[in-house]
Amino acid sequence: MTDRNEKPRVLIVDDDDEFSGDLKVLLSSEFDVSTAPGSRQAHEMLVARPYDCMLLDLHMPQHFGHDPAREGLSFLNHLKSCECGRPAAPVPVIILTAFTDVFPADVAKKYPVATLYRKPPDINRLSAAIWHLVRESRAS
Repeated sequence: MTDRNEKPRVLIVDDDDEFSGDLKVLLSSEFDVSTAPGSRQAHEMLVARPYDCMLLDLHMPQHFGHDPAREGLSFLNHLKSCECGRPAAPVPVIILTAFTDVFPADVAKKYPVATLYRKPPDINRLSAAIWHLVRESRAS
């Protein structure tokens, strides 16, 4: 988690470079945004520095799982089972996906997911959701 006076740190994990680049530009006025093109790179980034929120795609090249349509879930399962070198609470997650059919509501209870947005998300609603998670984590 970042200092209260710094911009909150947001990690976008998505293999669509154009989408993540556009999203980074749209969110950068409010947040310190980093991007990772896949779960392996995201894991390395989470070990290297704390983030206040992670925006995670579900459909990515596999590293932690065997199904690219569920790699985001495999990565969440990995994060749940390890502490990524940090004793702090897990980073809050917002799922961004075009494939909501692979993420039924009951699955959300198994993972540290705050909410799910269809791509492309409404940027104002997404920004508000990130701020909500940041405020919650800073209050605790």
